[in-house]
Amino acid sequence: MKLYIYLIVVMIGFSSCDNSYLDETPKGSITPLNFYKTSSDLDMATIALSLKINGAFNTSSGIATCYGADDFSVQRAGNKFNFSDFDTFNATSSNDRMTAWWNNFYATIKSANALIANYQNAVQASEVERNNTAGYAYFSRALSYFFLTRVWGAVPLPTESKVYTDLPNSQPTDVYALIVEDLKKAEIMLPAHWSGVRVQNGVDIYPTSGSAKALLANVYLTMAGWPLKQTDKYALAAAKAKEVIDNKGTWGYKLETNSADLFDIQNKYNHETVYGCYYNNNLPVFNFENGSMTGPNSYAPEDEGGWSDGYGEIAFYNKFPSGPRKDATYQKVYFLNGNPNTPGDYTKNLRKHPYFLKYRFDDSYNKTTHTAANWWGSMTVPVIRYAEVLLTYAEAKAMSASPETTAYAAINEVRTRAGLANLTSGLSQTDFKAAVVAERGWEFTGGEPAARWFDLIRTETVAKALIDRDPSEVPLINHPDDTNHTYYWAPIPNVK
Repeated sequence: MKLYIYLIVVMIGFSSCDNSYLDETPKGSITPLNFYKTSSDLDMATIALSLKINGAFNTSSGIATCYGADDFSVQRAGNKFNFSDFDTFNATSSNDRMTAWWNNFYATIKSANALIANYQNAVQASEVERNNTAGYAYFSRALSYFFLTRVWGAVPLPTESKVYTDLPNSQPTDVYALIVEDLKKAEIMLPAHWSGVRVQNGVDIYPTSGSAKALLANVYLTMAGWPLKQTDKYALAAAKAKEVIDNKGTWGYKLETNSADLFDIQNKYNHETVYGCYYNNNLPVFNFENGSMTGPNSYAPEDEGGWSDGYGEIAFYNKFPSGPRKDATYQKVYFLNGNPNTPGDYTKNLRKHPYFLKYRFDDSYNKTTHTAANWWGSMTVPVIRYAEVLLTYAEAKAMSASPETTAYAAINEVRTRAGLANLTSGLSQTDFKAAVVAERGWEFTGGEPAARWFDLIRTETVAKALIDRDPSEVPLINHPDDTNHTYYWAPIPNVK
């Protein structure tokens, strides 16, 4: 609880979210004029960073850019049009949903740039404290650029703590080069564990050296696919993921025993979360970045008082293997018109679609009545899970060498938890990779930052995945092309 009390004090100065990284007012940054002297100053700087990242993941808006995948759909009506524009490949630069990610990631970058430029000035702090803080900044900047370039492709690449008035877009090759450079620094400078209030229930709530290695493994895997197609990165991805797997005890990583435990508020601090955004909506002073709208209402059906910001596509749901993971991912029984006496399956609810359970079981959610007493929640958003590390290793190892024993062991660990049999042995590289990509889709569907969309674009299978789109879905307005990569990237937003 001390952590949240401390946050209140800091938020008085750092709660504003600037709309542009070009803004001259350093709302998202600590100025070097009166900071970067003591360890307390460094603490406040890292809290400012965490607030900005929290702001990127505490609503369903940013993930809307990933609705073009085959796992997510939404109605085309009311205030859902801008969600639907991504689902139907009709988004324009004026779409206001995507600005949640654009603004918050660039606000994070702005804070990180200032911290990187000035952390050495904190001469009253120890060298370890300075390095840990800089590692956090490098990690945060790399994470932000990783999401930015995967969504928009070529993007501005500010790296200095100054005001930019007209910065051209940098190509993905240059963006990824900086991401890799930052993460190599972060994995050295970040600690294996934090201390004090940065550890809650035995879980590090700030990124660690393990978080940086896990993110770097995923970055390398992505670089091996489209648009860079640097296939030599498969080996690097496998090696880096193996570091995390072989040394998981160092950071305490493990798969949760049950899929259903991952998104239960009682287990918000868990050891499968390699890096996550943590929220608490019970603070006496309201601050947007400390609570979350990812649950319980965002992905709940209107029949039960939810907002229907997104729900599962029927064809994907039908292909999803039965078992405890599917039961934990999708709602099975719906109270029609909110009446517990009139239960039905998804075909009977208002939208006639399966809804996600992820992020639903927040503090105010009543599992018996399917109702929530508050729209503002405290659910953790896991940005990187240990399951992703295992699946990254499985794919990268198979593609850099062969689908050998350790690759099978990694994917089968995830499948066993999901209630599935071991993957068929003797698969070719191509078939094994397809199996891992499918596994990732089932494991991370439902608004998680490890979105299926990113797997489809790196494997150049967006259009292929939509071939069996159910006729009941909203018809596509435009059509992606896997050869020309049309509609793979979102339009650069109009921000002021």
